Amino acid sequence: MDQQRSSLCVSLHNVEFAKDYHYFITVQLNVDGEKKRTDVSAQVAAPVFAASTFIIPLSNFKLDINDYLHFEAYVVTDREQGRGPDLDNQGQARLLGECILKLGDFTGPLTDISGTGVRQHLKFVRRNDKQVTVGRFIVNLKLVGEQIIPINDEKPLESDEIFQPLPASDPFMSFTWRLRVDIRACMDMPLHRDSQSGLPRGFVKLGWSQYDNQPPSEHHMHLTKIRDQNRHPIWNQQFLIPNPQTVTTLDGYLYLSLIDDVGQREIESVYFPISQMRPFQPMNFELQFKFAEYEARPRLYMSITLEMADKQKFLDELIDIIVKMVHYDPLPYASRTNLIMTLNQTKIKEVPYSVIDLKGAPTLAQALSNAQSDVFISSIMKIPPHKADKVYNAVAVFTLPKSQLESGIAFYLATRDDTIKSMHSMPNGIVGYSEIIDDWLRKLYYSKEKKQAFFPITWSDESKQKPLFMNSRCQVELTCMEAADNPAISRVSSSKKSTRLVPRTPDMKALAENVSGADRSKWDILSKELSQKQEMIHRLMKEVDDKTESLKITGTEIVDLRRQVKLLQSENSILRKRLAHEESLEIQSIITKEIAVMSMEELRQKIIKVAQAYRNERVRNEEFEKALKTAQKDIASARQLEVELESLQRVHQENAKKMLVMQQEIQKVGVYKEAVKKQETVISKLEKLMETSLKDAQKARQAQLEVEQLKSENLNLQKQLKGIVYGEDIGELERYKQECQRLERIVANMKEELRNKRPVSNSGADWEQDKMELEVKLHKANARIEALQDEMTYNAKNYAKEIAQLKLIIAEKQALLDSLTMGGQ
Repeated sequence: MDQQRSSLCVSLHNVEFAKDYHYFITVQLNVDGEKKRTDVSAQVAAPVFAASTFIIPLSNFKLDINDYLHFEAYVVTDREQGRGPDLDNQGQARLLGECILKLGDFTGPLTDISGTGVRQHLKFVRRNDKQVTVGRFIVNLKLVGEQIIPINDEKPLESDEIFQPLPASDPFMSFTWRLRVDIRACMDMPLHRDSQSGLPRGFVKLGWSQYDNQPPSEHHMHLTKIRDQNRHPIWNQQFLIPNPQTVTTLDGYLYLSLIDDVGQREIESVYFPISQMRPFQPMNFELQFKFAEYEARPRLYMSITLEMADKQKFLDELIDIIVKMVHYDPLPYASRTNLIMTLNQTKIKEVPYSVIDLKGAPTLAQALSNAQSDVFISSIMKIPPHKADKVYNAVAVFTLPKSQLESGIAFYLATRDDTIKSMHSMPNGIVGYSEIIDDWLRKLYYSKEKKQAFFPITWSDESKQKPLFMNSRCQVELTCMEAADNPAISRVSSSKKSTRLVPRTPDMKALAENVSGADRSKWDILSKELSQKQEMIHRLMKEVDDKTESLKITGTEIVDLRRQVKLLQSENSILRKRLAHEESLEIQSIITKEIAVMSMEELRQKIIKVAQAYRNERVRNEEFEKALKTAQKDIASARQLEVELESLQRVHQENAKKMLVMQQEIQKVGVYKEAVKKQETVISKLEKLMETSLKDAQKARQAQLEVEQLKSENLNLQKQLKGIVYGEDIGELERYKQECQRLERIVANMKEELRNKRPVSNSGADWEQDKMELEVKLHKANARIEALQDEMTYNAKNYAKEIAQLKLIIAEKQALLDSLTMGGQ
């Protein structure tokens, strides 16, 4: 069998050291593996290497548990400054530290088909007397099926893959509005079960639709290229979708559908309302689909820009800012960039992509309004850039209204920065920027001779990728003109690889001018249909060519795979036969080893011993079964006793509660006694009060007698007074009057005193009756308490006897069970 082609992909990130020096790192698999190294970095403490990904081939069928990676960090001294990147070998290299990573601990994650690999934080250690950490880095490991980096290929790997020509508008076809849509990339496309690899063949369909949830017709669709067997495809394609002739207002929807070509499975479709878009405010967003079949939802990165113009005047009102070229001297280490144009002096530090979550967003219209910005992002460009726009022979074109020439326009250069957290593999960090160029753009636009201007790019100190660009100078070559000044309309039709509609030729234009006004609309419709059919023919022919090429490749791959399958099947059948033969031989050898040594007598005795042992074992098993049955019966009776014990305990608890209630009532007897004593004291006080009142009554009787005497004396005095009136002395009369008043006052006081001395309470007989009733109740309570105490002591004695008997029975059963278990062992 051929040598295994599986390889280990090793990539280094976030390398950090203590001081600013030139560094490079080597990596080696085991002792006898090939040692690979990075380039020499700039003089920085956190170097970024251009060659930081290595493909290390494995010699075995699978990753060995004893394999390890040996990393070494070197510092380069005495190196010339400012000489460019071709002097990597100059200077003296000294070993700074090393690190060993054992791969046996990661065999499971690395060999997992659906896994994403292993990410580890490691340290460079210098081993002297003590281990000193001299640097840190992050390594990503992934097991790949074959080498993914081409060795001998003149073209770059991605030259035919992601760098696509830009679409060109037809200058003879007016529009009211149009959509410029950039389909950039998709992440985490779902797998399928229709092929052995399970990898999707993704593409995107888009077009204008009049109604929501109603896709447009197929001949009005725009299609991206199909990315074969890739979960994270990068399309990097731009489309122009003009308004239909019958629709001049902002009406309808932009239909977009993500499709897996395997089985023509539509993953999800979205309808963007055009009425919610504002002109010349790009929407750069990450569209998260609702697809919930897998944990990772697909994410589509795209941009939409609405461009508006009057039907007759749009060529005069719209201008094109044309980026002719981005010049580097010398070329930097990076491979992909984005050129970004911003309005209104907008400053950015990262490539801005707003997140639109179709599962969590309130409405798509609101999400689109929030995603609108002043940032125009070009297609992905390689270094050096290729001329993507064949009309202007430029690398990028930005369309704006003439009124925005004074809106604070600046340019930014973006590249891939691994230190910035992002889910995609496109450029995400800003590495350079230009100044505000409004004055230069106005001069270029109003100049009679259309010239170009060069604007320098300043490298950003905040970017981690600056070491890759700091030795290079970058200039952007720009020009600005109206859309009517398009210099290369005739070259559009000659470009067979362009995806734009083929414009009319000058002869067709002349014929259209000679046609009368009544037939002009028909001529326009026929010419548009002809151009669309030509475009469809070109696209179909190109798709047929692509599919035939892919069929050829798949055919060769199928033949190779069938050959390998046949070889594997033949080897598998041979190994199965060999394994079955060895198993049968092993079983026969185990059985016949002992038998071959024994004689017939020994074999007969052995059989007799085995039969006796079997018989004894069977008898013993029967005894164990009987013992187990009796034990089960005893356990059942013990369980019944336990239930009875629990019921008795419950009764005992209830009686205890009753006893507690009686004890509380007994405690209240003392309170009753104290109340009786208090009543006795009250009664004694009342008796004393009655005696005093009786004495007062006797005194009142005496006072009444005295009153009678006083009355008799009063009568006598009246008689005397009459005698005085008729002849006796007046002074003696006054004396008698005063004596009468004094006696009346004495009588009144005595009456008042008698009224106060009378008793208000009941008689003594009532108090005696109450006292006797209380004494009877006290006697009854004491008798009841004594009876309850006797009953509780009697019950306690009986319960103690029953509990002791039950414990004795349980102990006997437990001993019997222990003896049975010991005998079974």
